[in-house]
Amino acid sequence: MKAAPDTVVRIAYELRTEPEGQVMDSAAKDSPLSFLFGHNNVLDMFEKNLEGLIAGNQFNFVLTPEQGYGAYEEEAVILLDKSVFSHEGAVMEDMLFVGNIVPLQDQHGNPFQGRIVNLQDDKVTVDLNHPFAGKTLYFSGEVVEVREAHPVEIEHGHVHEHGDHSHH
Repeated sequence: MKAAPDTVVRIAYELRTEPEGQVMDSAAKDSPLSFLFGHNNVLDMFEKNLEGLIAGNQFNFVLTPEQGYGAYEEEAVILLDKSVFSHEGAVMEDMLFVGNIVPLQDQHGNPFQGRIVNLQDDKVTVDLNHPFAGKTLYFSGEVVEVREAHPVEIEHGHVHEHGDHSHH
């Protein structure tokens, strides 16, 4: 079966941000990445590069920053008061360290994440860019499996591993 809309695709892959650089993200053959093809679960151009492949096919492709996570935006690096990271009136100091990914909410209560890049006395600098924003992405790997998606997976818009449908 070919990777196409409404199929579940399982891949082993490695992601680098330099052609021969260190692996920045990966999934092994015994624990592959699974996604529902055609349901916006992965980057559009990532999916386009896998379309039509079958189990056993190797892949190797490059995505520009525009095809990946977009340009790095300096204005997405913001300065917040430490009080933003309070719970029951106390600043959660144990979560405030450079490199930590912290949960945040917009003015409508929608969750998102930021990465702490600097700490000052009462201020925290948070980078809201995706970690791969502004980076060229070098993907290589193998298609492990392609199968027809179950109707409930299509309805929910994502893969249900091991028959687990209990979350809805």
